[in-house]
Amino acid sequence: MALLNWKTSLNNKSQSLLSSWVGTTPCNWVGINCDHSGSVTHLNLSNYGLRGTLHNLNFQSLPHLLSLNLSHNSLSGIINSNISHLSKLFLLDLSGNQFTGRIPFEIGKLTSLHVIDLSANHMTGLIPQDLGALSSLSKLDFSSNNLTGVIPTFLGNLSNLIILYLHMNQLFGSIPQELGMLSSLTNLALQSNNLIGVIPASLGNLSKLTNLYLFENQLSGSIPQELGMLSSLTDLELSTNKLTGVIPASLGKLSKLATLYLFENQLSGSIPQELGMLSSLIDLDLSTNKLIGVIPASLGNLSKLTTLYLFENQLSGSIPQELGMLSSLTDLKLSTNNLTGVIPAFLGNLSNLTTLYLHTNQLSGFIPQELGMLSSLIDLELTTNNLTGVIPASLGNLSKLTTLYLFENQLSGSIPQELGMLSSLTDLELSINNLMGVIPAFLGNLSNLNTLYLHTNPLSGSIPQELGMLTSLIYLKLTTNNLTGVIPASLGNLSKLTTLYLFENQLSGSIPQELGMLSSLIDLELAINNLTGFIPASFGNLSKLTTLYLSKNQLSGSIPQELGMLSSLTDLDLSINNLTGFIPASFGNLSKLTSIYLHTNRLSGSFPQEFGIV
Repeated sequence: MALLNWKTSLNNKSQSLLSSWVGTTPCNWVGINCDHSGSVTHLNLSNYGLRGTLHNLNFQSLPHLLSLNLSHNSLSGIINSNISHLSKLFLLDLSGNQFTGRIPFEIGKLTSLHVIDLSANHMTGLIPQDLGALSSLSKLDFSSNNLTGVIPTFLGNLSNLIILYLHMNQLFGSIPQELGMLSSLTNLALQSNNLIGVIPASLGNLSKLTNLYLFENQLSGSIPQELGMLSSLTDLELSTNKLTGVIPASLGKLSKLATLYLFENQLSGSIPQELGMLSSLIDLDLSTNKLIGVIPASLGNLSKLTTLYLFENQLSGSIPQELGMLSSLTDLKLSTNNLTGVIPAFLGNLSNLTTLYLHTNQLSGFIPQELGMLSSLIDLELTTNNLTGVIPASLGNLSKLTTLYLFENQLSGSIPQELGMLSSLTDLELSINNLMGVIPAFLGNLSNLNTLYLHTNPLSGSIPQELGMLTSLIYLKLTTNNLTGVIPASLGNLSKLTTLYLFENQLSGSIPQELGMLSSLIDLELAINNLTGFIPASFGNLSKLTTLYLSKNQLSGSIPQELGMLSSLTDLDLSINNLTGFIPASFGNLSKLTSIYLHTNRLSGSFPQEFGIV
């Protein structure tokens, strides 16, 4: 029997899964259904973990089969051309396997087909023209394969088609206007291909369409205003293309729209105020375009909005107070624009906000203390603006905050001790400001901190030894301050540290041997200080070190030969110190070294011949 022959061609585990397939009565077998006469009508082995091919499955022996579902297994090889014998087949689902080769043109003979799903395989070649005969087809899914060629115009003749999925292939050419004839279509997904040309205005005829996915292609031209006629549309995603022109005001008519993604295009002009009429909208992403003008106050009407992304445009003006009405908002990203004015205090009312990105604008004034009311906030980025005043102590209330970026502003005053309460914080960057006072010891309480950047401020005092408690720290940058005192030996506890930048300060004393315990260290820069004493021989343990800058100090003694063990070192600068003795011959082992500076010292002897190896 055909089914038993096929079973024996599968691997042993698959055969054991089909242990009920014995005897001559298939109607009692797992995955099999029969009609009243005992003929097999349905074969459903979806998600059975089968491994093998269809080569030994004789479809000619299954003339009454209505549905064939072998989806989500590990079947491979080609799809047999003799599948054409399944003349009564209603459903064909071979999705989620590892089939290769071309789609058999013989499938076009299965005129009873309503559903064909070959998605998530490794099929290649063109979409066969013969499929144009499948007039009863309601679902066609060839997504997630390696199909090439153009989208055939004959698809426009499949008048019963409800779902058309061709996404995630290598299709090219333009979108045929004939698709606008598919009056029953509800879902159209052509994303993640190499499609070019314009979006056909004829798509505006698809009155039942709920989802239109054209993103991640190379589509150009303007967004047709006819898309505003798609009154059933809930998801419109045209992102990551080369679309130009303005955002059509007609999109404001799409009253059921929940998702509007137009990001990563070349759209220009202003944001139409009509978008404020999209009362069902949940996600709005217009980022990474060339939009100008102000943020429309009408967006404050979008009461269901959870995501508002307008970043990387050329928007200007102030942040409208109407945005404070968006009580459902969780993500607000207005960064990398030309926004001016102050950060509005009303943003503190957005109690569900988890992400607030206002960086890289021209915002001025103080950071409002009301931001401390955002109890759900995880990421706060206000960098690269013209903010002044102090860091509000109220930010210490943000118990869920993981990222606090305030760098590149004109903030002044001291670092508030309340920041030591941010126990979830992983990244703290306050660099390039006018912060004064000492580095607070309470920062040592931030046990989850990965990044601490305080550089380029006029901070003074010593480096607190409590920083040695930050055992999760990867990046520590305290450069270009007025720090004094010694380098704490406790920094040697930071076993995950890859970057330690302390240059351009007034640090004194000797370099602690404990820094040689930082086995993960890649970059160590202590230049331009008042450090004295010897270069620690323990540095020879820093096997991952690529950069070592100790220049412009008052280091003395000889250069330890252990530095020759730093096999990953590419840049070494020991210049402008008081080093004596010979250049170690061990430096000849530094095969990756690209630059070495030893000038302005008191080194003696001849240049080691071993340097010929470097």
